[in-house]
Amino acid sequence: MSREKSLELNKLYIQTDIQKKMYWEIDATQKRDGAYVFGLQVEGARWDTNNGLEESEPKKNFSVVPVVLCRAVIVSDKEEKGIYNCPVYKTETRGKTYVFPAQLKTKHNILKWTLAGVAMILDVEGVSDAFQMGKEPPQ
Repeated sequence: MSREKSLELNKLYIQTDIQKKMYWEIDATQKRDGAYVFGLQVEGARWDTNNGLEESEPKKNFSVVPVVLCRAVIVSDKEEKGIYNCPVYKTETRGKTYVFPAQLKTKHNILKWTLAGVAMILDVEGVSDAFQMGKEPPQ
């Protein structure tokens, strides 16, 4: 988008729109700006398709997020209510593996998720790998 519209990179950010479908339900042939991403997991909370970010279930550290549409948009000064800017990391160790902030809808106070250290992880071994074509992993 930066090249296409001659915009500076520091005037763009990655907007994340979480779809209500898993990767086998998405029609990837539709022409859209951005890219579909699957495999992100929320740590410290869970993703509910209808309500957004919710309390995690007992003894479950990670929650697989449905397909996410990531696209570049122009930075705005307007702050949206009910959106938690969730840090996305490459690995569970976090540290220097920060990638970008993802915008997650929530009905709860945003500080709740900040204090809980909620983050999204790109690579949690075995969690999203367990998803097979059209099947959820065994509980």
